Amino acid sequence: DYSCRYQISCIIILMFVLQLLVACGFTPILKDVTESNNALVYYEIDPSSSYHARQLLSSTFIDSEKDRSKFITKVYITETESAVNIESSGSVNEYKIEILINFKIYEIETNNMIFESQTRGFANYDASSSEYANTLAQQDALEKALTDGIQLMNIIVQSQIN
Repeated sequence: DYSCRYQISCIIILMFVLQLLVACGFTPILKDVTESNNALVYYEIDPSSSYHARQLLSSTFIDSEKDRSKFITKVYITETESAVNIESSGSVNEYKIEILINFKIYEIETNNMIFESQTRGFANYDASSSEYANTLAQQDALEKALTDGIQLMNIIVQSQIN
């Protein structure tokens, strides 16, 4: 009976201490992200890629300066759209957007290619509404697919240069 009370009181004290730590707002010390590894890489997108892709890439890597960079990543983006759900009448209810991002990483000093790869981004959108709603859904799906592909590309690039 005594050992049971002792165990319960230990558990209550442990829960109180943990709650106190959480309530105090314990935050770990993080490294300064202003001089992150992204500053080491300059992303150069092929001008034949779509306007939307170029805008999204430049806004994602806004702090990239070519003269401070040690690596350059040349990016070529292709977009394809295909029907997913076709009704018997021939009308399409759903489309799939696929983004293919081919990229090559070069070391600026030597101009040697150190890595080449590709990433993909996918998104579906419903095309059964009005033309205006379909256009908005298409733009949202395109942005989602681009964002997914660009984020994966950035992870791969950072892993290769570190």
